[in-house]
Amino acid sequence: LPIYRFPGVEVTVRAKADSLFPIVSAASICAKVSRDQAVKGWKFLEDLEDVGMDYGSGYPNDPKTKEWLAKVMDPVFGYPQFVRFSWSTAQTILENRAVPVHWDDSDEDSDTKKNTPSVLSYFTAKTDTGKRQPHRFFHERKLEAVDNL
Repeated sequence: LPIYRFPGVEVTVRAKADSLFPIVSAASICAKVSRDQAVKGWKFLEDLEDVGMDYGSGYPNDPKTKEWLAKVMDPVFGYPQFVRFSWSTAQTILENRAVPVHWDDSDEDSDTKKNTPSVLSYFTAKTDTGKRQPHRFFHERKLEAVDNL
């Protein structure tokens, strides 16, 4: 994890900080109000006309929220972009109601796996020392890097 340094500012990280520090309580309330405003005007990319927008409070124990999650969940594609798939409430509904998926390429004995480069190989530094071509954006505008001023 990155370490952020704030000269002259002491930062305390503690579980349940919103109940221990008044300033954190205030920030938490501001964040919730801001989120509620953003959610109220949310424009879904997906067509959810038949589901409705009454998703409750959005908190894990809210029965309305759970009911809405169950209604909008597609058994193959999951949830609309609005829903965080990593949220445990959403994950539980997916695990119980979604179509199970088996990825053939994840089998240990697969010949395909042996002949396929790892995804990580695409993120390693290349050994080619040739000059890197500029992006099309720069080429089209006849822009060049300035090495010396």
